[in-house]
Amino acid sequence: MRRRGGQVPAGGRDRIRTILVLATILLVTSGTQVLPRVPVPQATVVTPVAAALPSLPFDVRIDATMQRLRRVVLEDGPHARLFRLILAQGRKLLQVDLSANHGHGSWIELVGDIGERTEAVGILVPGSGAFIDDENFMKYHRRARDLVDQAAGRLAVVVWAGGSFPKGWIQGSLSHYRRALGRALALFSHEVRAEIHRRLGPDAQVRIVVAGHSFGGAVVAAAERYGLEADAILHIASAGMGDVRDPYDYPEPERPRYSLTAPGDLIGFVQGLPGPPGVGHGPDPDTFRCVVRLPTGYLPGDPSVRDELGQRLGERAGALIGGVSSHSEVFIRYSDAWWQIYRVFLGQGPEPGDCPAPPDPPLDARVLPLVLPRVVTDSQCRAGGGLRPRDRHRFR
Repeated sequence: MRRRGGQVPAGGRDRIRTILVLATILLVTSGTQVLPRVPVPQATVVTPVAAALPSLPFDVRIDATMQRLRRVVLEDGPHARLFRLILAQGRKLLQVDLSANHGHGSWIELVGDIGERTEAVGILVPGSGAFIDDENFMKYHRRARDLVDQAAGRLAVVVWAGGSFPKGWIQGSLSHYRRALGRALALFSHEVRAEIHRRLGPDAQVRIVVAGHSFGGAVVAAAERYGLEADAILHIASAGMGDVRDPYDYPEPERPRYSLTAPGDLIGFVQGLPGPPGVGHGPDPDTFRCVVRLPTGYLPGDPSVRDELGQRLGERAGALIGGVSSHSEVFIRYSDAWWQIYRVFLGQGPEPGDCPAPPDPPLDARVLPLVLPRVVTDSQCRAGGGLRPRDRHRFR
């Protein structure tokens, strides 16, 4: 039912989107049509002009952001309680935008330090629901903190949630979110490189590794099309590879790429799933050409280790990582999957090998209409309009 003024209620719009997605899945799985292999859309690479623009040093940005949070706390403004906790913990936020995500806020946070011992800087992009007033804000900080603490100065990680993220699986399936976020992430990656050069000199051999979890993997894939600055890419239970069909659709096709998805993770049901325009995130990262797939393995064998909810593993210790809970369990410290993530950040992952160019460009497939029986009545025949079925096909 429409409201006055012709507007559809928000709940109605969500139901319509859900019905469209489900209808598409049913059509595809029933084999009633062939989806087109549309040309890969062009992306305007942000380098070299936009990426070369000077940016403020990170310490200046952090200081300005924390001063702003102090003012919010003094004025008892939105999120004052959360900001009081952030200030007490001595955290380092590069950016906070309280107006983003319909007032739920966005952020960029540096975990660790970029200094003389730094071997790598990771950029970790969260999944959907990356809002500053959501539990994901604390969750991804802890995930980054675990990796940084283990590296003991060799690794710094930036949690990047600097834009408008979708909320939930339905919104997360829409492609327009990742494209805008991808361009912003690509620009920020060049700021990270500039910061490394500013602190350690232009010849500093510090790797930048960009990792995306869940929907964040699709954001990283989109950023690659816009000229992402990175030495390696890691897809963690990633939603897809973006608007590409082959590594050679990226500006840097031979860049090392890794993918890690546990068996039974629900993300596997949507990875690589074809859909109508505006829905879906492209090919499955786990089967994409030249991507190194990493095993997720087992949970830590120590029953006293705690999971991300703070509960001891107990009888789960040493169990195979899999099922619905595996989407987050890959981040449990000292699990096999966690060690895989850690090693890729520090450049200790498997050597990806060569990625040769494809021999021939993939052929475009034509869209085939749904084949449905057409019933023609006798009255329609008499009315004309070009319908002239033989007598044996008439229905009286």
